[in-house]
Amino acid sequence: MSSATRRSGFARATVLILTIAAVSFVLVTGRAQPAAPLPPAIGQPAPQTFTADEPISIVDETATAQARQLARNNVDTEFQLDAEVTRAVGRDISLFFTRAREVSAPVPEVVEPSVEVPAEEVPAEEVPTTEVPAEAVPGEEVPATEVPAETTTTTIPEPLAFPPPLEEQLDALRSQYPLYDSATIATVLGVINDDFLAELEVSHLDEIETQAGELAIELLSGDGILAEKLNEVKSDLVNAPRRLILLGLEADTVAAVEIAVAEIVAENLQDNRSVDASATELARQNAEDAVIEVVEPYLAGQTIVEEGDLVSAVQWQAIVELDLLVPTEEVRLDALAASGALIVLLSVFFLWRIARDQWERPKLVALFGLLLVLAAAAARLPEIVAGDRPELGYLIPAAALGFLAAILFNPRTALLVSIPMTAFTALATGDLALTVFAGAATMAPVPLVSAASSRTSLRLAVVAIGAVLAPLGGALAWFFDGSDVAWRVAGAAGSGGVIAGVVALGALPFFENLFKITTTLTLLDLTDRNHPALRRIEEQAPGSFNHSILVGTLAGRASRAVGANALLAQAAAYYHDLGKTTRPLFFIENQFGVSNPHDELTPEQSADIIRSHVTDGLKLAKQYRLPDEVADGIRMHHGTGIMRFFYHKALALDPGSEPDDYRHTGTKPKRKEMAILMLADATEGAVRSLVQHEDPNIDNISKAVDQVIAEKQDDGQLDESSLTFGELTKVRNALVDSLIGYYHSRIPYPGFPG
Repeated sequence: MSSATRRSGFARATVLILTIAAVSFVLVTGRAQPAAPLPPAIGQPAPQTFTADEPISIVDETATAQARQLARNNVDTEFQLDAEVTRAVGRDISLFFTRAREVSAPVPEVVEPSVEVPAEEVPAEEVPTTEVPAEAVPGEEVPATEVPAETTTTTIPEPLAFPPPLEEQLDALRSQYPLYDSATIATVLGVINDDFLAELEVSHLDEIETQAGELAIELLSGDGILAEKLNEVKSDLVNAPRRLILLGLEADTVAAVEIAVAEIVAENLQDNRSVDASATELARQNAEDAVIEVVEPYLAGQTIVEEGDLVSAVQWQAIVELDLLVPTEEVRLDALAASGALIVLLSVFFLWRIARDQWERPKLVALFGLLLVLAAAAARLPEIVAGDRPELGYLIPAAALGFLAAILFNPRTALLVSIPMTAFTALATGDLALTVFAGAATMAPVPLVSAASSRTSLRLAVVAIGAVLAPLGGALAWFFDGSDVAWRVAGAAGSGGVIAGVVALGALPFFENLFKITTTLTLLDLTDRNHPALRRIEEQAPGSFNHSILVGTLAGRASRAVGANALLAQAAAYYHDLGKTTRPLFFIENQFGVSNPHDELTPEQSADIIRSHVTDGLKLAKQYRLPDEVADGIRMHHGTGIMRFFYHKALALDPGSEPDDYRHTGTKPKRKEMAILMLADATEGAVRSLVQHEDPNIDNISKAVDQVIAEKQDDGQLDESSLTFGELTKVRNALVDSLIGYYHSRIPYPGFPG
């Protein structure tokens, strides 16, 4: 065993021991039980604080009686409708129209009785010559009967009948209905007289009477009319008469009739809605019976009454039923510490089994141990802040651990952290609902944060976790403790999730710097074009800068195609040629407008200069404090590949030249992102060289990419990476698509070189 391995093992063992000690200390501190309480009395100050040791619900008789009385008082009064009133109103309205007809009924004219007229005074043509006997049979001839010549009796026709003068009608009807408006009476009588003169078969008055009766029934139907609302209904009717359908009448007459009908109905309306005492009492009794008993719940660990507060009947009953007056056993602190130690050991065992790469790095083991200590501290928080408000326990910052673990480690390790968080909460609180919530809250941020690739997405994840934890906390409280506290718990859980996310993002730089970990936020800072190292490349080697930006685009897209860390690949690509800034003109992409200095050098000298950009880049990476994961892009983007241009140039001069003399001094890629960077760098250079000599198309770009990948495979440069053949195919397709999109054909503009 090497000394480095021994040191690493000793460091891990030390971290494990310190973690167990810290977790045990956090769990047992302040857990000693007080002495047995003194008996309290209802209405008297509590001799000391009493806390529920298990959930219990006490019926509050006083509050129950008040709730039932309130329910009874909130029942609306029941009413009933009097059908006889409706009929009476209809009769009164009909009576008015009947009397209107009576006062306007036609009266026959007075005439003189029949007289005998001398025969000679009657013109011959007016004297009847025959009379037809009553018994005459139709169709038979009747003999003429002569009329005495001396005298003839003439019968004057029946006189015609006409309504009395309108003034007489008005006076007659007004005397019977003195409260009616004169215009109303005149309108009705006018319709009657017009109907008489028009000799209508169906009078308009009949239709008016029918619609007036229907209007009255409409107003009295439904909810009816209360006595106190009667005047209001009448006023509304008079002020806004209802529209009537009266065919054959002029518009002005119809409008006057509508006003008259409104007054007639209003004058005859009566209240027909009255209180139904028996139905009201029955409804109130039903409402009272529907009220369930008011229950005062106490959760395990919740304060029932504070020392010095007056003891209520409910509190006294809870104290008695929980047997809190009986001395309780002290918490077994040794068992609690042992449980905490075993949970730590189990968690570390899982880390060793499922995340061996993290286990091999002592600083990550130390970070994992620190997260376990923070989990134990977070589990103790509810008993500190909750007091007599159990919903405040859901402010537990379990989500912060999920945020930190997902960003600092990976999703699998973050999910592992949820196990000790759940166990510690169970040991610290004994609250099943809160225990389930703590475990779920630790896991909830993992899918939100692990896929984040920008600061905006991280901020949205903070808001999203609050939206997720609010209904989760409310549902758990509803299931375990009832709906009374569900809304309060939902609010506390959502707020706690947002606060935890903000705290986690704020603490993240501290953990990054302390443990030298490259996180999403670090990579976002490194891909900012204003980073000093990137500005150095842009200013001193602009050709290399443009090449690096394009390679970053290619590497990011290819990494996404295989589920690798696209942000890491992009950041490594941005800095992979940082070393070229020391001697930029020795690299062809920076030789615009100048001669190639390699023309004056031997192949060996050129190879040494090209090879040095890796070592120079690593020095600059330390100077600019680039993370090791990003600096790996400098070390691995060429691997140990051959500088074929200079090797073939050397072969032309000396056929015995060895290829190993022209290899890069880097390291073969150890992870997918660095292998993808190597391929993106090589294919971009190859295709850029291709387009300088021929027009790019899909076939020749694809062929160039395939040739580069095959060369790297044959040379063994991808052997130590974890890229599979299936993933390599996806990387190849992504590179081809990106290069085709970048080097696509362009339209030749007139007057410009093609």
